[in-house]
Amino acid sequence: AHTYPEVVEARFNRITQQFYVWIGVIPGIFTSSLTLLGVSVFTSAIFGFPLQHVVTFLGIAVLLYATVGGSWSVMATDFLQAMILMPLAVLITILSLHYIGGLNSFIATLQETPDFASMLRFVDPDPQSSFSQTWAAAMILFVFLSYNSVTASVKYFATKDGKGATKAAALSMILMVVGAFIWFVPPMVARLSFPEMVEAVNIPNPAEASYAVIALELLPRGLSGLLVVAMFAATMSSVDTQLNQFAGIVTLNIYRPLFRPHASRRELFFIGQLSSIMVGIAIISSALYFAAQDDFGLFEYMLTIGSLFATPMIVPMVAAIFIRKAPWWSAMFSTFVGAVFSFIGWRSGWVYEVNVFSIAAAGFAAFLVTIPFWRLESDAFKEKVTVFFDRMNTSVDFEEEVGVGNDSVQLRILGYVSLSIGIFLFLLVFLPNPLAGRLQILLLSLIIAIFGTMLVKFSKRYIETESRQMKRWKEVQQNLNTMEVPPDE
Repeated sequence: AHTYPEVVEARFNRITQQFYVWIGVIPGIFTSSLTLLGVSVFTSAIFGFPLQHVVTFLGIAVLLYATVGGSWSVMATDFLQAMILMPLAVLITILSLHYIGGLNSFIATLQETPDFASMLRFVDPDPQSSFSQTWAAAMILFVFLSYNSVTASVKYFATKDGKGATKAAALSMILMVVGAFIWFVPPMVARLSFPEMVEAVNIPNPAEASYAVIALELLPRGLSGLLVVAMFAATMSSVDTQLNQFAGIVTLNIYRPLFRPHASRRELFFIGQLSSIMVGIAIISSALYFAAQDDFGLFEYMLTIGSLFATPMIVPMVAAIFIRKAPWWSAMFSTFVGAVFSFIGWRSGWVYEVNVFSIAAAGFAAFLVTIPFWRLESDAFKEKVTVFFDRMNTSVDFEEEVGVGNDSVQLRILGYVSLSIGIFLFLLVFLPNPLAGRLQILLLSLIIAIFGTMLVKFSKRYIETESRQMKRWKEVQQNLNTMEVPPDE
């Protein structure tokens, strides 16, 4: 499979696939536009440029990159931005805790804030607060469903086999847990320690620039610019992934099966680029619309779109992985019921946690209700579902199914690029900074350079394996070429 709709078709049928293709366009565009808006807010706060201008410029840059680069460039960018961003984020977190007086002082100060007191003290939530234990539980449930559904399976398509996918999932889980602390502490410290500076930022919702404010205050000269670059790369890794997914879905799941079943590769490539451009324009336009709104924050938009639009779609895509005996229309029925509750919640003004729990419960219940209708399905569909689950539970044999890997080339390219980044980062040591700031820059450059050196070293381990795979593949090809072809009868 190349796109998640292909997995949906393998689990259900073409009708369900097309249903998910078309209803998933709007939520996907909104999600990508909010991601673009997030980094635009950060960049606008750093440089002081108008928010709308930053959204347009960054959106066009990401659009050009995703259209020209392709999927491998997207994954390479994901890796490089994480390699730069993670050490920087850890450094900002350490500096933030040091500034506020340590972890104990941070928690004590946070407990005095009404919005967070209910979660930290485990008491009844403040009537004026938007946060509570129930809100946190709803957020955890939504994230769990989002990252464990069929629609999220595309992130594992690039792994070589089941072991690689398992490692990727485990690493994601660890980084999610650790990242919750690393990413949330600095903006909280900014709101607690620099409230006047945060409110002075010239954007519709100044609180959203908290991370930028504390980065400017605590990072040594030179690293704040590097952080902007890393944040931009993080946006590219998210938005261009969405653009590539949209291009793949439009090309492989709409254009080819519905209009041009025998289209050439060149034609499909052109359609993919054209669809990337059209979706990119829609994302930029949507981000500009959200940026112009003064009465609603970025975080509130993310919560609202996630709970009302995404939850009805992802619930049946999670249930479909674990429940075999469900008819072909079960996912669509579950989505429809969830959408009804979503509409009721929107019209009634339900809070975030009520939306998530009610929509999720209704969606799962609707999916379960369809199970008795399994016995009415045709034998062909039941066999199709059996094949799907058998294939899903069968480990991938890379050498048998693919043949020759290119791990050494990828590791070597990323390793040398990482090493180059570490060397260029080292040059920032010569900027006018206190000794502590120079040492921080030196440490970051060493970490990235050492990591790049390790990648180059590890690449050499795969050369022998790939040589063996290539030799075996040539032998198989030679045997196939020498096989006698029976004459036509």
